[in-house]
Amino acid sequence: MARQNAKVPQEFWSSYIVEKLRKDNPHINLCYDESQFVKGGAVVYIPQAGTSPGVVKNRDTFPAAVSKRKDSAILYALDDFSTNPTHMPWAEGMEISYDKMDSVLRDHVATLSEAVGDEMIYNWVRGFKPTTSGGTTAEFLPVSRQIATSGAATAVNPDDGQTGTRKALHYKDLQKAQAKMNKDGVPKLNRYAMLESNMLQEFIDSLSSNQMAAFQASADLKNGVVGTFAGFTILERSSVLAFNATTNEPIVPGQALSGTDNLGCLLWQKDCVTKAEGDIELFQELGNPIYYGDIYSGIVKMGGRCRREDWKGVLAIVQKA
Repeated sequence: MARQNAKVPQEFWSSYIVEKLRKDNPHINLCYDESQFVKGGAVVYIPQAGTSPGVVKNRDTFPAAVSKRKDSAILYALDDFSTNPTHMPWAEGMEISYDKMDSVLRDHVATLSEAVGDEMIYNWVRGFKPTTSGGTTAEFLPVSRQIATSGAATAVNPDDGQTGTRKALHYKDLQKAQAKMNKDGVPKLNRYAMLESNMLQEFIDSLSSNQMAAFQASADLKNGVVGTFAGFTILERSSVLAFNATTNEPIVPGQALSGTDNLGCLLWQKDCVTKAEGDIELFQELGNPIYYGDIYSGIVKMGGRCRREDWKGVLAIVQKA
């Protein structure tokens, strides 16, 4: 009997994983793409314009004061996301009646997709700035850009590791976010909100019957859109963000939450956040003489951040105890 396993073309792997990333993580497409600006395969620099020139009405003093605009830059690095290798024994390739290799590859892609999707959301509320010494310093979404939930006290989901109650997400919180972006001069088109599943249900529960009808009518489930409200196209995810209750800083994806930590939702305008994709590679070794079989693993390089140093165009709605 011929062995089922065979070498997978890199072109197939790359297109397969890109399609999966976009399908499971629609937010990855709803941002500014800077993949072509990656320096050395690892870093993207985003220039930041300095102070704009002042305006004087009916100028009568000459010469006018001359100043030099001091531009700066922010940057982000592309991270490596790699799966642990999977061993496919030679005997299984001879005996198993289904295509296990396809199952293994789909498992690797699903794992990478979830990790990259979580990290991209986190990247949009965490950034780095160059220092005068040549290094970088981390910065996070300021408290001034975090909107506290204002609904009724609601018991948390203990599966998230939290305890006690938090104020529920209310539709007025999204209206407050809309007003904040309007005041900041953020473009009104292409605004998005990624809501955590339980917080989405809280938001839905706060709607009147008329609001609910309009919200449901605007859904586009095929593209991951559960509805629109207050100028935001609303998406849903099982996990979005979490914030430390003491520091108000976002918590690294995958880190266990304490009882006092708070979940959050992310709101952004498409041109105010960015991503960059690097190499996508499948590593495969067929007929390894030590493992008596084939070995597969995958890697994706990707990064992103808020494109503006002042964080305009990005907001979080964070639970409040």
